[in-house]
Amino acid sequence: MTVNNIIAVCIFLAPFSYSPGPGVMFFAVNSARSGFKKILPAITGYHLGIFIFTFCFGLGFDFFVSRYGFILDILKYFGSIYVLYIAYKITKTGFNSDSKNDSGITFFNGMIFIFLNPKAHIVITLMYTNFNDSGNMNTLIYTLILTIVFSVNNLISTILYSLSGNIVGNIGDNKISKFRNAFFGFSLFLVAVWMLIN
Repeated sequence: MTVNNIIAVCIFLAPFSYSPGPGVMFFAVNSARSGFKKILPAITGYHLGIFIFTFCFGLGFDFFVSRYGFILDILKYFGSIYVLYIAYKITKTGFNSDSKNDSGITFFNGMIFIFLNPKAHIVITLMYTNFNDSGNMNTLIYTLILTIVFSVNNLISTILYSLSGNIVGNIGDNKISKFRNAFFGFSLFLVAVWMLIN
């Protein structure tokens, strides 16, 4: 794969990686609620999950899913339920305590979220569909390069959204933090609805 091919993949992924979606909104909301440092374990888990999922997808998971399409539907519903649960926790803790003390979002929460994120599944499918010609390159190496490019794009996007959320979370005082958390919880609720209808 040439440098031009990598640039082409990055350009292709940019609208998907940097537009709002369940993943980046999940981290923006939790960063605004708990601070950027406290969600770093979740970001790490999320991107380890992205790497594993994207690499496995490139090696044949796509073929498996194309034969058993209901798998993505199941993941979509579980993902929506999971986001609703996180939205509920954010809203509840926001009204009961100082939510800055504990993010409640762990390495495992981050890792599991990528497997339940339908937007990621669609984008990964599109990437492998549009860039499926490895030429003379070994398939494992080609898949690894695409996985790294996809993972880095998502990492940059997640960090940018999380830092933006952190800035929003630092605006105002503790008196309005409860209402801000209610807004964040409602935002994640809308993300869950978006996941269900797309």
